[in-house]
Amino acid sequence: MKIQYLIIICILFVNCGCKEPIVEETPIVQDTPEMKFSNLTTTNHPRLFMSEADFTSLKQKINAGGETPIVKLHNAIMQICNTNGMSSSVLTYTLDASGKRILAVSRNALLRISTCAYAFKITGDEKYLKQAETDINTVCSFKDWNVGHFLDVAEMATAVAIGYDWLYNNLSQTTKNKAEKALSLFALQPANNLSQTGSNFYTWQSNWNQVCNAGVVCAALAGFEKYPLLAKSIIDKAVSTNSPVVASLYNPDGNYSEGRGYWDYGTSYQVVLLSALNSTVGYDGELNRIEGLTKTPEFMLFTSGLNYKSFNFADATEGPEIALGIWWFAYKQNRPDLLFNEINLLNQGKYATLKEEARLLPVFMSFAAKMSITNVDKPTKKIWSGNGITPVIMVRTNWNNDETDKYLGFVGGQASTSHSHMDAGSFVYDAYGVRWASDLGMQMYSTLETTLKALGGDLWNTGQNSLRWTILRLNNFGHGTLTVNDQLHDVFGKGTITKIIETSNELGGTMDLTPVFKNQLSKSSRTVKIINDRDLIVIDSISVTSTASAKIRWQIVTKTAPSIEGGKIVLTSNEKKMYLSATGVSDIKYVTAPASKQKDYDESNPNTYFVGFETTLAAGSSAVIISKLSPDN
Repeated sequence: MKIQYLIIICILFVNCGCKEPIVEETPIVQDTPEMKFSNLTTTNHPRLFMSEADFTSLKQKINAGGETPIVKLHNAIMQICNTNGMSSSVLTYTLDASGKRILAVSRNALLRISTCAYAFKITGDEKYLKQAETDINTVCSFKDWNVGHFLDVAEMATAVAIGYDWLYNNLSQTTKNKAEKALSLFALQPANNLSQTGSNFYTWQSNWNQVCNAGVVCAALAGFEKYPLLAKSIIDKAVSTNSPVVASLYNPDGNYSEGRGYWDYGTSYQVVLLSALNSTVGYDGELNRIEGLTKTPEFMLFTSGLNYKSFNFADATEGPEIALGIWWFAYKQNRPDLLFNEINLLNQGKYATLKEEARLLPVFMSFAAKMSITNVDKPTKKIWSGNGITPVIMVRTNWNNDETDKYLGFVGGQASTSHSHMDAGSFVYDAYGVRWASDLGMQMYSTLETTLKALGGDLWNTGQNSLRWTILRLNNFGHGTLTVNDQLHDVFGKGTITKIIETSNELGGTMDLTPVFKNQLSKSSRTVKIINDRDLIVIDSISVTSTASAKIRWQIVTKTAPSIEGGKIVLTSNEKKMYLSATGVSDIKYVTAPASKQKDYDESNPNTYFVGFETTLAAGSSAVIISKLSPDN
């Protein structure tokens, strides 16, 4: 080995965790058969996601005008940029209510820098360059990017990397030097020595692996020529550690274990990782070929119900929400139909009203720009199901987005999974333009973290006795599922798909929920299906253990007005009605109640109700309870 190589390796070793950025004397990294590192030179900027030629082509498409998706996306970015990106407020290092994150600051920086960098590249207006350069200098003057919560680092690194790369030929040398130092000192070096940060995202089976790997790889690729050995190490580690996590999160069928909201977060950054590599060195380690990942856009397509309300199992909100990641899949798979929901939301102006969710929109414009999108056909599939960590079954009876369409989302899985709730067996149901069965959705973390910590608990502890499960929105008492003897679900019990129902007059499926009720029931199987394009039928097959009777509570969450009339529950939304009834046992007691807070730290749920029934089954007995939601009295 040459002396020069030894010197550089020693520098790397000594500086691992140092207070100054690593400086390498020469870029000695050689091309491999797959990766062309020789592309990464000071004369080759911009290179992340879009080259100078790509920006020129994009400008031509925008200047051609018309009511095209490209023009509408551009207009949305410019509106967001002028409203939020050009903010006069100063970015400041501010921890959230829990005292552990600057994530909101990082995301704001990313939105401001990415939209302003984009706006300058397209319009040439110096005001956008000035704003982006100011913000780059501001965040690179922070004391750090909060390595103890590495998502903060990842999103800030993405912001600075995009601004540095896209604006490279227009930034002052002082700004470039400052950005290079910060990217090395605040992102790459901590990622190369995670034992000192407490956030080893490389080993985590969650969105953290995707987001953090993407952020540090963007940093590595943006300034590669300044710290090639360190950058190459980061890239290699990202590819090797991301692969098994992606296989776990999406395989075998593409459903994302952490739910719709985290699909968009994790998958958007997964796309950033893949595209950053392919647009610069021409190879992503074949991460894009992982089977579950290739199937996942249909999962996301099906998580949108009527009125674009989401199937919001796990930590997710009801929406409507955009799904940025789908633009890349539509481009890579040449499937414009995957954009059915997104084009409709774009046409309705939803993209232009985005706030922090728009921070990666300029990146995803690069994929949209490479497609010729005219008419996007309606999807034709009526049912989608996926196994894996969190099994789901989803039904769309048609895709008209009107009152003739019905939607069903049915979830299994287990509460111990990242970002999961005790929601196994729960479902949402849309019909006749109304969401009759809902999900309360997620509760924001920062205040909860502080509150539970003060009580001696930990929000992220998913053990059976964790204070996490005292939170109504997270436990089974707050979901549309079964509860037995007022007990919590078993956190390790998993609901799994046993049957898919797809006939001319029935759409749905069956899940085995027996493990969810460990030591409570000896058998629990739930079938949920839409029949005759009219009624929703729920069939619960239950066997009680021989040791004790079982008080069964069956409920749904609804934002419609409930009443009990004539031996049924009547749900009313404006002038529309739905009737809930149950048969199969003799002592059914119908119940309606406001979805009230159970603890001081529970979030309020105004105009929301728990409705259903209670019955008691004798020890050792079995029952088949058939519940029906129907527009017929």
